[in-house]
Amino acid sequence: MATKKSVETVREELRVLNAAADDVNVDSNNWLTPEFWTMAIGAVSNLIAVGVLIGWVDQSQAETLVKAVTAIVGATQVVVLNSALIWKYLAGRTELRAQMIDARYRYMEAVAVEKMRAERVGN
Repeated sequence: MATKKSVETVREELRVLNAAADDVNVDSNNWLTPEFWTMAIGAVSNLIAVGVLIGWVDQSQAETLVKAVTAIVGATQVVVLNSALIWKYLAGRTELRAQMIDARYRYMEAVAVEKMRAERVGN
């Protein structure tokens, strides 16, 4: 059951929720940051360099491998980051929408309570 609030309080909550819906903040963490993917490319490049030093990979193969890894990781980064941002955005919008529906319900309830009070005072 919703708590009874004044029309002004609920109106303010609706205003805040509407403003938040227009500005959903999509945060990112660990593997969802470009820095992670830059480090991943660096780590694989370092592994290839170690392979050259040990003799498992020759220099010409190493250059080709680094270019291929950079291209593959770069493409993966674009797909993963865009997918993650889209899902976080949609999840944020869904949560805000639920809050807005709840706030609208409380607003209508507050308006009805105010009308009933006004009718009682009028009688």
